[in-house]
Amino acid sequence: MPLSRPPLLALLLTALAPLAGVSSARAQELQCERGDREVRALRFEGAVAVPAATLAAALVTQPSTLGALPGVRTRRCIDPLEFPRDVQRLATLYRRRGFPEVRVDTAVAELRPGVVAVTFLIREGPPMRVAALALRGIGDDPTLQEAARDFPLAVGGLFDRGVLEAGRDSLVRRLRNRGWPQAEVLLAYTTDDAAHTAEVEVLLVPGVRARLGRVTLQVEAPGGARRVSDATIRRALALRPGDWYSARALIDAQRNLYQTDAFQRVELLPDSVQPPGDSIVDLTARLVEGDRWVAGGGLGWATLDCFRMQGTLTDRDFLPVAQRLELTGRVSKVGIGAPLDGAPALCQGQARADPYSRSLNYYAAVTVRQPVRVDRPRVPSLTLFSSALSEYKAFLRRTPIGGALSVANPFGARAAGVATYQVELGRTEAEPAFFCAVFNACDADARAFLQRTTRLAALEVTAARERAPDPFRGRGGHALRLNVRHASTLIGSDGSQQFNRATGDASWTRPLRGGGTLLAHLRAGVVLGGGVRPSVGGFIPPQERLYAGGPTTVRGFRQNELGPAVYIVSGYRAVTAGGSTTYEVDSGTVVERVVPTGGNTLVVGNLELMWPSPLAPQLLQLAAFADAGRLWNRAGALAGPARAADAPALLVTPGLGIRVASPFGAIRVDLGYNPYRLTEGAAYFNAREQGGVAPLYCVSPGNGLRVTPATTAGAPPAQAAGACPSTYRPVRGNGLLRRLNPSIWIGQPF
Repeated sequence: MPLSRPPLLALLLTALAPLAGVSSARAQELQCERGDREVRALRFEGAVAVPAATLAAALVTQPSTLGALPGVRTRRCIDPLEFPRDVQRLATLYRRRGFPEVRVDTAVAELRPGVVAVTFLIREGPPMRVAALALRGIGDDPTLQEAARDFPLAVGGLFDRGVLEAGRDSLVRRLRNRGWPQAEVLLAYTTDDAAHTAEVEVLLVPGVRARLGRVTLQVEAPGGARRVSDATIRRALALRPGDWYSARALIDAQRNLYQTDAFQRVELLPDSVQPPGDSIVDLTARLVEGDRWVAGGGLGWATLDCFRMQGTLTDRDFLPVAQRLELTGRVSKVGIGAPLDGAPALCQGQARADPYSRSLNYYAAVTVRQPVRVDRPRVPSLTLFSSALSEYKAFLRRTPIGGALSVANPFGARAAGVATYQVELGRTEAEPAFFCAVFNACDADARAFLQRTTRLAALEVTAARERAPDPFRGRGGHALRLNVRHASTLIGSDGSQQFNRATGDASWTRPLRGGGTLLAHLRAGVVLGGGVRPSVGGFIPPQERLYAGGPTTVRGFRQNELGPAVYIVSGYRAVTAGGSTTYEVDSGTVVERVVPTGGNTLVVGNLELMWPSPLAPQLLQLAAFADAGRLWNRAGALAGPARAADAPALLVTPGLGIRVASPFGAIRVDLGYNPYRLTEGAAYFNAREQGGVAPLYCVSPGNGLRVTPATTAGAPPAQAAGACPSTYRPVRGNGLLRRLNPSIWIGQPF
């Protein structure tokens, strides 16, 4: 089983060589000197019961990395003192795992002068198995019987001493969490080398079961007078005299107090002078109050946001029972968005091309929050906010005033989640072509109706179960998330703001042999319903539609450009036939802007393989991925006309990337390849204002919408009402560079 690391994509990392200062102490101990033999490959032959990665982790001898680049590689050589000890390390590991007759030898093959491949030859031998297992000291006590269930060692299984000791530790924890503060577990075993069997005895010594007694508070306030009352502290502790003693309950109580943010140090100390046999455990809580006020902030730059800033100010003891007051502010589009639009040259081209980046995006909120408590997981909070937030090239949502009442953990301990009732007065601005193509609102009155300030009331529930992965440390994880959002007149929403929306995400991260990581992700979403106005038809607000494309969905497409779209073009030509005139796209027309219209049905899948870089593997990882997605409007749905062009086949875009570890999460730099033609969509021309009117003309090929000259002097020509067909497909260049889409993201995108 080879363990050498291939130098794939190593040339991409040469420019990052100065970052290679992160190295392990093990590698530093094996630095090569003149005359040493460099280890180019490390292999294990005969290893069946133990994975190669586990064996390698037990050794000092390691292979060199990045062998193809002499200028930046890490050379590792055989240490004449540690190499023989590695043989003993492997033998000890196997014996503890139940292979007492293991034999380990080595073979060193010279690849060229001074460069070798090391192979550890392992003959595992017959395993030693458990012939008898006795759990004693339990008696007829059902609580002790419950604590001793699922002991990891079993009759017929391997006699693994590591598993035996882990089972003892787990059993001690269970007993101390069920009322036995002095519980111990003793192990004894005998082995028969000839029969390769072991008899194991596990003896429980629980001692006296105890209950909680008096809880004494000792509070220090470095700033002067105390702020937090004893009653508030006792409510947060959630420890009641008379409850069975539990080590976990003490840890939970300590965490409760830390989560109030009112204390900088918390210690819970059981009575150290408790006499043997005493069934009451008194506690002393020693606390040091922290600062009442805390402030934080940050400044950053992003591809679509240009410069962005955020800040928070928190009062940790706003009300007498330690509720928190949080003031939050965020602004983005700084540099390009009015009124802070003084540095457009410092903003990326994508941001400058977005019409909704011309206004400053902001979010300002005041929140009153109850601290989390283990015995009361449903935590309420109340927020008042004002915001202006945009979606790239799609819409701008302005909310002068809004409020939200949230309850964290509505499902208790079964799953993390949030239930929120939100009411806001706001309006959504979008391109006229968006409303015309999606909602058939092509005249100015209809668009004004859709963009007026309305009341949106929504009930939203989010549930999640997750274990955070860490690919840089080989730790797998998973995440399951479900979000359901409902708006209707029954809960206070305007009649034009009614919909049901559901999205779900599932992701899995699994470590692989050799240090690699496999990530899989699936996302699906659907939007139903829509408020109705006779002249407009079904209406699902633009901010509630589904969008895809970009670094968190399908990376071969630009942000939001997977799925239905309309095009704003630079010109048109008049076509006269049979005495009527229509406008159509000219062959020399340039697309000035792509307007994603979103959809009501979404499916996205991602598969990604990451492996440590040969250069600085603790800092850098390489990645290869394939993303697939489909975003469309279902036939017969109220969210706009359903067309074949709205529902393309599943689109797959492969790509390569680099991951860089940082204190803020992994910095992900990806390059996706898009082999597809651009989506067909409706083409529109925004004409200049004439006679106080700025008309929007459909110029899709073959549209058939007749244009008549104006009857009033100075007025623009009028186009007949009707649907603008999705018959225009811009031409995309065939060059490789035109089909590559770069993206940058910080943190876990899925």
